[in-house]
Amino acid sequence: MTNRLEFATLHRIGSANPIKKERYTFDFVVDGVSLFKATQADSSDMCGCLSDPRYERDLARELNGRMANMLTSDAPIGGGHRATLFVCSECGDIGCGAITVLVTRNDLSVQWSDFAYDNGYDAASKVDHVGPFEFEWAAYLAEIKRADAD
Repeated sequence: MTNRLEFATLHRIGSANPIKKERYTFDFVVDGVSLFKATQADSSDMCGCLSDPRYERDLARELNGRMANMLTSDAPIGGGHRATLFVCSECGDIGCGAITVLVTRNDLSVQWSDFAYDNGYDAASKVDHVGPFEFEWAAYLAEIKRADAD
């Protein structure tokens, strides 16, 4: 049985004191469960790696193609790599901490496994209670393309 991936808009309210950018990004929702909450990215003031083009059109144009490629075409059939799902709300840098996932592919599906909190310099901390998930390739690709700003 395959899982179902959907996007839900995440809204981070901005403020002047302390200074916080208002952000509109996407949560990854698998079978109705928010990965933003399940991975506890919400408690670390993170945001989704994909900007919602309905609200952040310029940022989505700048970043979403590269981030979507990490989740799709950059994962070769028969291989895999780590991709970020949730990042620092202010700068998007992995050095501030990020939730990452191992993305692997075969001919008909893509798998997400080995979820972790990662900052690029310390050993990653595995998020044990989330995944693995398997998505049917065509449906997965269609959902990721929803983040396209063009």
